[in-house]
Amino acid sequence: LLETFADLIEILGEKDPQSLSTLLELPGLSELELSQELIDPIGLYEAKLFLESYFGGGLSKSLRTLLITLNQACAFCWPKGVGARKMTSLAWRWLAAGGDIEVRREALGVVRGNSMTLSRAVLTALKPVDCHERQIALSEFYNLWKERPVILDSWFSLEASIPRVDGIKRVQELLEHPRFDCMAPNAIRAVLGGFASNAKLFHSIDGIGYRFMAEQIVELDQRNPITASRMAKVFSRWRSYMPVNSEAMFKSLTKLSESELSPNTREVIESILRK
Repeated sequence: LLETFADLIEILGEKDPQSLSTLLELPGLSELELSQELIDPIGLYEAKLFLESYFGGGLSKSLRTLLITLNQACAFCWPKGVGARKMTSLAWRWLAAGGDIEVRREALGVVRGNSMTLSRAVLTALKPVDCHERQIALSEFYNLWKERPVILDSWFSLEASIPRVDGIKRVQELLEHPRFDCMAPNAIRAVLGGFASNAKLFHSIDGIGYRFMAEQIVELDQRNPITASRMAKVFSRWRSYMPVNSEAMFKSLTKLSESELSPNTREVIESILRK
């Protein structure tokens, strides 16, 4: 794979970065889950992260050279710069996962720039990397866009999806953040959706992630039943997971079904339990 990818980078890198990024991009976790009879969500997350770090380390020189080549094209307006930005985003992710210190330093300059696409891309690259640059970059992004709620939703989502040891505490802080609008569906989806995509936290073996989500859905249902019913669908594959996850999910679903819910949310929960 390393040899093939290196050849593809050399052949397509400058000429067709969009096709290159499509060829190199790994499947998302939702797609990977479909390939397992009994889904191991944390195992899949860690396996994907391992591959990205492996490719980032093994292709470091090729990716570094490519980043220099694509730098100017990244500034082109849509649609000309789309492919360069997409490939640059993937290169940053792999290099950061592979332990490239230079990417972490460069991230700060990118976040302070005027490209929203590249800012989000570099923050996504740093998301699984526990380093001080990640926190500085997130703070810089927040300070730059805190007056723009639509853009700030990206920050809320990223913060909620970072695999921290104290992740539940951080998500709770986000839900109580002065800039968080508890009545805005997009803001709610940013935080709770970001949390649900946080494999190590949401799918924690002790079930705390499922319990926390169930509690949030019950609370949300009191003020926004439609959004609550949509968020409840994060439990829809509960029977497909390994027993330790499936049983914990079932307990949270049962707790939800026993709560006082709106007709919309109750219908979704009962449908999920019947599947």
